[in-house]
Amino acid sequence: MCSNINPGAIGQFVEAGGLLPIDSIDGAMEEILKRTPKETVEAFKSKDGHLYQVPWKGNPIMILYNKQHFREVGLNPDQPGLDTYSKFLAAARKLTRDTNGDGKPDIWAIAPNVEQTWWQRFFDFYPWYVAATEGKTLLKGGKADFNNPKGLQVMQFFRTLFRQKIAPQSTFKENLFAQGKVSMVITGPWALADIKKQAPKMEVGVMSIPVPDNMTGKLRITYGDPKNIAIFRSTRYPKEAWEFTKFLISKQNDVKFLKMTQQIPFRKDLAEDSSVQQYLDQNPVLGAFVRQAPYTRAIDDSDKITDVFDALSLEYQQAAVMGKKDPRKALSDAEKKVNQILQRSR
Repeated sequence: MCSNINPGAIGQFVEAGGLLPIDSIDGAMEEILKRTPKETVEAFKSKDGHLYQVPWKGNPIMILYNKQHFREVGLNPDQPGLDTYSKFLAAARKLTRDTNGDGKPDIWAIAPNVEQTWWQRFFDFYPWYVAATEGKTLLKGGKADFNNPKGLQVMQFFRTLFRQKIAPQSTFKENLFAQGKVSMVITGPWALADIKKQAPKMEVGVMSIPVPDNMTGKLRITYGDPKNIAIFRSTRYPKEAWEFTKFLISKQNDVKFLKMTQQIPFRKDLAEDSSVQQYLDQNPVLGAFVRQAPYTRAIDDSDKITDVFDALSLEYQQAAVMGKKDPRKALSDAEKKVNQILQRSR
């Protein structure tokens, strides 16, 4: 078994014939659908219609912020209202400050990782794109599906962030947010424990990913950073492996898992469950992540998904971070590269 399967890698495992179809196990689907919303389960099915992964946990990508920093620049720390690009950028300009008097910012509004590494886009372009499109992913019908007006707005948003020096163009190894050097950080609920350890007195708030100004509707979806459980086809004990999996995803263990790790199990109505309500009341920021969890997306099920993100990441860095390429040209070039990658894989 493996309890750390990235849904984006499932296609490679399936193509290699390495995974046991979960729906071939007697009673497994009934048990899973009792625990997990049907639409979540359906989203994790493979192209052949089978389910090869048991939905386990999803950690919504949101924005944590330092409430004291917001107070210092006149922003409401309890209801910041930074739900659109223009509002977010206006607030970010206030939060980027020179408190030493040397003409250089020593407190940044936000500091997205500028490395080209493919999975870094899980914390900038991708959750913004998912939010802007109300849940679209990068691929559709075996082709790139991000070179569109929403994709352009996302690329231009990050270009503005770096061009106006609201965000630094350097990579930092230390936790700038915990050190009080940045006011906001794009992350998941796993970061809460480390922040509490490094900065126990910091008042932390949480907000959803902002969306384009012209976007209607209130539905806010983000990348969910899911990890699921798979059973390998080579097992000699499929029934026993399933029984242990069922034990792992029981209500009792889901609640324990939430409290021990501050990560979010794929369990229906978790925020309303009486066994966790008091805990979430005492941890309201984590509660916001729990409420966001049903409104998330994974990455596309493709055996070339790493190459897809590599191609996009290169163009993102050139256009948004470095400003060396027009965002329209960058998206167009990324689309061509991705389609070439997907064409070769057929």
